[in-house]
Amino acid sequence: MRFVIGLMRRMALGLALAGLSVSGLAKAQAPPETAEISACLCLQQAVSTLSAEMNAKKQALDAVGSQLTDLDAQVARERSAINVNNPDAVARFKALLERRDAAYRQSTGAIYADATQATARYNSRVNEYNARCASRPFNSVLVAQMQSHLMCPPLQ
Repeated sequence: MRFVIGLMRRMALGLALAGLSVSGLAKAQAPPETAEISACLCLQQAVSTLSAEMNAKKQALDAVGSQLTDLDAQVARERSAINVNNPDAVARFKALLERRDAAYRQSTGAIYADATQATARYNSRVNEYNARCASRPFNSVLVAQMQSHLMCPPLQ
């Protein structure tokens, strides 16, 4: 009886060790491309995020540019029709010039810098993605599996 119990214990221990080595073997057999697929999927996600940010910044810049164009046209119209002998007309024209100048400063200041920086970040990440991932033939099944539980580092 002791022999049978000892044999059963050894078999159980052997099965447990075999199970551990099989699960370790499965982990070790993960395709080496998984790290690269993960990096490329994260780059793709970053490109999408940066594209949205860049588009928002460009829209803000375009809105200021459109406002500046409208004010330039209004200044041109008012300039030709202003009565320089009328102090109220001169004051309105000066106020219009101040609004136009403020719009110009805005279009060349922080809004412009934000749009330029967002575009540079986007272009940099697209170039990185193209160099590293664009022409790589990854296993589509593995890509789909990895996309379902992808965890990417936050953008800087």
